[in-house]
Amino acid sequence: MSLLFRALTPADLDAMQALEQAAHSHPWTRETLASSFGQRYFTGSLWSDVSAEQPASKPEPTLVGYFIADGVLDESTLMNICVAPHAQGKGLGRQLLASYLAACAERGITQHWLEVRASNVKAQALYLSADYQEYSQRHDYYPTATGWEDAVLMAFKVYD
Repeated sequence: MSLLFRALTPADLDAMQALEQAAHSHPWTRETLASSFGQRYFTGSLWSDVSAEQPASKPEPTLVGYFIADGVLDESTLMNICVAPHAQGKGLGRQLLASYLAACAERGITQHWLEVRASNVKAQALYLSADYQEYSQRHDYYPTATGWEDAVLMAFKVYD
């Protein structure tokens, strides 16, 4: 599978929504995804040349992952990172995170923030491997099927 990396556009909203629904237990709404194209936001996405469902004779790019972030002055928050379930465990999350950090560097951003579900230990391991550190938690922040779970708050700072 070869991959194309590019920024998302509003024309990608249908693909984003489908991927968000497939990958997250409590996905963002279409309206929330659509609001991610404002001036303070920046995005990145990975598209495969062939979908798992398409025959190789008719390749059409398929969205397999994306990130949404905001940036204000020298700070950014990674708002959402999403990888298609069939493509998870193949390093795409790591590629998206690296692309996010590179985009931050291009913008002069030196402080990076994110929050992640306490139960999402795979994502936490990815962030820790990229030198993020946990600095706090928000109690009962994310909805679950049976109630609420904590958010783990993580930060990464570029030192000169």
